Amino acid sequence: MNDFINRMKDYLDKGVEVSKDAISKASEKVADFGGKSVVRIEISQLESKAQKELLTLGTLIYEKLSIKGEASVDKSDVEVSAALAVIDKLRAEIESRKSELEESQKNS
Repeated sequence: MNDFINRMKDYLDKGVEVSKDAISKASEKVADFGGKSVVRIEISQLESKAQKELLTLGTLIYEKLSIKGEASVDKSDVEVSAALAVIDKLRAEIESRKSELEESQKNS
């Protein structure tokens, strides 16, 4: 009877260890998935901001050409240059986040 109890105890101990390992691995995967989801959301938000900035730039150019009657718009214009700088910064951040996401997907 003692032998049976010892075997059952060993079996249960092994089951607990396997369960702990599985839970640990599952927790890591959930955290990894959560981190990737955050990056995807950040990319989406940055893309939305970039679209708004493009709309602002388009409106600015329209006003200068149509409403104010200017013959052309140049990148050296302070307002245009500022809008382009913001868009470039957002695009760079988007690319950085996409690279980060691709790297994390390669490593999982």
